[in-house]
Amino acid sequence: MSIITKSFIRRADRDDLDTLIRWMEDEDFQYFLYGDPARSPRTIREQIIGFLSKNTGSPIPASVYFIVDSPEGPLGMISLQNISWRNRSCNLDVYIAPEHRNHLTTGINVFRALEYAFDELNLHRITAIIYSFNKPSWKLLEFLGAQRELTLKDHITRNGVWHDVYVYGLLKEEFQIWRKKNTEHTREITLQKMAESMKNHLEKSL
Repeated sequence: MSIITKSFIRRADRDDLDTLIRWMEDEDFQYFLYGDPARSPRTIREQIIGFLSKNTGSPIPASVYFIVDSPEGPLGMISLQNISWRNRSCNLDVYIAPEHRNHLTTGINVFRALEYAFDELNLHRITAIIYSFNKPSWKLLEFLGAQRELTLKDHITRNGVWHDVYVYGLLKEEFQIWRKKNTEHTREITLQKMAESMKNHLEKSL
């Protein structure tokens, strides 16, 4: 039996502006990603309009922003930022709204974004910066083959507590090896096998 998921990723556009502003103004977003709670709504709006403008029209964009969408509406955002075409590298950021946050939704759509980065953009390397307290995110990246390359001690503070920051790296070759080892030839089996394996892996880590 195959896994059926209603979620999918698509390029963000101007119609997503209000949703993105709502997320970026939310304390949960600012807690898990690099955000400055002191930013004004106008500053946030200008920042979002700026990256949406960069998201379309260029054959070699500096960033690509995806909306994790569903028939019920947007679930989150995945971005490939600071794309270096010379070095074929980028940074990965992931945000899933709290009410939609689960291993299956996040894992499958991050997997799809990685496929896009390596297969469509032909990037060589992806870097992800994750706070140490965000264990589900760094465990998911480890499951997908990424390696923890650096630990920045006491790099950020949240609610008066200092936390480490982990820097993960994933090479195209490493992702291809992982995909060949963990999936079959069809998309349906790919998602089924990945979901089952991911669920077991993450449950053991909790």
